[in-house]
Amino acid sequence: MNKIVFITGILLTFVCNLCFAMDNNITVYYFHSSVRCKTCINIERMTKEAVNSIPTTTFKAINTDETDNKHYLTDYGLYTKSVVLVKPTGEWKNLDKIWSLVRSEDDFKNYITTETNNFMEK
Repeated sequence: MNKIVFITGILLTFVCNLCFAMDNNITVYYFHSSVRCKTCINIERMTKEAVNSIPTTTFKAINTDETDNKHYLTDYGLYTKSVVLVKPTGEWKNLDKIWSLVRSEDDFKNYITTETNNFMEK
């Protein structure tokens, strides 16, 4: 009987931890159009590199010129290439300082990492 209670406790702890991790998973979107300059390509690269250092994040690059993706423009109020953080609950945040930081790779990556971590803790 004690073994069953012990094993059940371990399983419940595992399931609760798994659910917590799933709830805190953030998707980091980079929204772009079909026409992309060198700076736009660098924004994608630097965002992806910064996000890869955060275990509970997923990076997705989305072309908003594709018919199935046009809704993102209105969903998130986008008017240019953008990085948007999205929680499974639907809560989101547009990282609007990417264009002012794009010339400094360290500052850019720090901004992405800091904002993503802060958003997860919210």
